[in-house]
Amino acid sequence: MKIFLSISSYKDPLLVNTLQSAYENAHHKENIVFAVVDQSDSRLDLEEFSFIEQIRYLHLDANYARGCAWARSLAQSLFMGEDYFFQVDSHTIFEDGWDEYFIKYYRDISKKFYRPVISNYPRNFEVIDLEKQSYNKYQQDDKSTHVMVIDKENVFKDGYFSMKKGIPSGDNNIKKGFLIAGGCIFSAGSIINDVPYDPFLYFDGEEDSLAWRLFTNGYSIFHTPDTPLFHYYVNPSNVIKRPFHWDQTENIDRPTNWHDLKQIGRQRLNLIVEGKINPPYGVGNDKTFKDYADFSGLNIPRKEVLDPNNVFAFEKLNSIKWSANSEKFSIL
Repeated sequence: MKIFLSISSYKDPLLVNTLQSAYENAHHKENIVFAVVDQSDSRLDLEEFSFIEQIRYLHLDANYARGCAWARSLAQSLFMGEDYFFQVDSHTIFEDGWDEYFIKYYRDISKKFYRPVISNYPRNFEVIDLEKQSYNKYQQDDKSTHVMVIDKENVFKDGYFSMKKGIPSGDNNIKKGFLIAGGCIFSAGSIINDVPYDPFLYFDGEEDSLAWRLFTNGYSIFHTPDTPLFHYYVNPSNVIKRPFHWDQTENIDRPTNWHDLKQIGRQRLNLIVEGKINPPYGVGNDKTFKDYADFSGLNIPRKEVLDPNNVFAFEKLNSIKWSANSEKFSIL
């Protein structure tokens, strides 16, 4: 069973390590297909990878980059019908057997639900020695399920966009959630045709709109325990620095200004909520924003928090067993 592993990168010094980590820690190495969009000043030397035949590689001059949603859409264009879709960030390291982990959980959840999507904010890691692939992994002994909620201080921060965060659930049960993490999305390969990445978004709203579109297209989001990924989050103490597309020093020779792209993306988010964008980039027809509000406690069109205990602390959903409301046997 092939896994289409989507990785888009912007001048990321950790890209090579991410590719090596994914390959070396997969139990079925031959089944991993790497779809890499590399926005950088120079191409990768693909000959250094023993698995070069498994890499679909697109290199773009970094000056022409238009944001992560656009790059992830390009990566999806490299899809050729693989069984599973897996999207991660270009600064990710993988635990041993990560491929078996995601396929097993996907199959288990599929027994009860149509169109499941597994998504989590991975735990943090720091680089000790990049060349030796030596890392310090935080919360490594935490085997619980981390869930996603809205940051109370940044709800509807700018229009329909809200900041999100991961919190521990207190146990290691599967949780059915209402938010998506762009750096860890695992589902069937068909998700690319059903709910493709929107290239007209920039960064803000990427995860918001994808969660709404997945939900209204009949997909269900799940958080699973002890996610076998670690992510290189921004920290002032980071040994390895990586540039951001919106850094002023990155915006000197670029034909498009990041601020303009950001505004276009936010306008796009408004149009999606207002129902002025048709599928597949608009909301789906299987469920509605009202259904999403009933489930999550978050009314998107009205920018209202109906159930703060759930929206900010996951209290309602944390108490529900994921298998208790199976969509294969009842309509939600």
